[in-house]
Amino acid sequence: MKKTLTLLATLATTLTFAQGTWAPYASVEENIHISDVSPSYNYINLSVPAGNAGMRLGAFYTYNSALSAEVTLGVVGVSTPGRFSNTIIPIEAVGHYNILDGMDVKMPSKFNIDLGVGSGLAESSNGNFGFSEHLVVGASMELADVVPFGTLIMGTRYTAFIDDYIDGTTVGGSSNDGVLRFYTAVRLDGVGKKAKQAMADAEALANRVSASLEKSEAEKAAIQKELKAAKNAHAREKAALMDEIEALKTAPAPEALAEEEVVIAEPKGFYVIIGSYPTREAADRFIADNGSDFTVSYVEDLDTYRVVFSSHESLGDARTSLEKAKSVVETAWIAVY
Repeated sequence: MKKTLTLLATLATTLTFAQGTWAPYASVEENIHISDVSPSYNYINLSVPAGNAGMRLGAFYTYNSALSAEVTLGVVGVSTPGRFSNTIIPIEAVGHYNILDGMDVKMPSKFNIDLGVGSGLAESSNGNFGFSEHLVVGASMELADVVPFGTLIMGTRYTAFIDDYIDGTTVGGSSNDGVLRFYTAVRLDGVGKKAKQAMADAEALANRVSASLEKSEAEKAAIQKELKAAKNAHAREKAALMDEIEALKTAPAPEALAEEEVVIAEPKGFYVIIGSYPTREAADRFIADNGSDFTVSYVEDLDTYRVVFSSHESLGDARTSLEKAKSVVETAWIAVY
């Protein structure tokens, strides 16, 4: 018995610190004893099912979809009317292995092979009690969608006792006593199925909203990138048009002269402008902030002060300098005086 209790304590300690979930567990059962006394199958006589009934309470531990276990304390009746009646108080630890793990099967949700150990307080003779260690083997299935508040479990198990006095009778040379039981249990999973489904639906909705938000942010970034590229292209086109306008200003204009005389206007100077301000102070502040090599030119017709990046005699040289000026001010342009 000490070995069994030690094993039960070790198993309980291991499960306590393992990563998994616990749930309350309760079961009812009907037994058929396999012993020196033949069992009665006359269930019309209500004393037969009543004398062989039992119940257990405990905790059910789920480690993952394949492995689980239970620890229970019960009160179990074993009897044959008119021959013997015994009450056993067993404590058991039983492990479960789901052979359907990984399969797409809804009913049952699990089909377990069960194996465990226990020790039961039993009456060896009239008024004399002792502990009887036993081994438990069996099979069970879990039906997840039958009851609204938990999981229905049905199964059968065979308990092999190390003793030969469970039936109060010992026959020389006979094998040790055993009990075959059929049981139905309920595991209280804590959260109702509707609540679980609602939480699952909410989580799925949150995932969809998050994915949609990420997609929207990506589309927004792409649109902003395209808008910036369009603005840059527009600025370049604007600068090119301004260059063309300034170049056209330098072309000689026809004048009404004598038939024999044609006058060609002298070319003017080309200036690369990076700023235009209404006052000299504003122009000087721009130069102080961006570079002391620039100069200020006053345009009397426009009453404005222009910051000159460079001046040139040819339009080609001015355009070359314009590319450098755009690194200072992207909207730089060429003016003709």
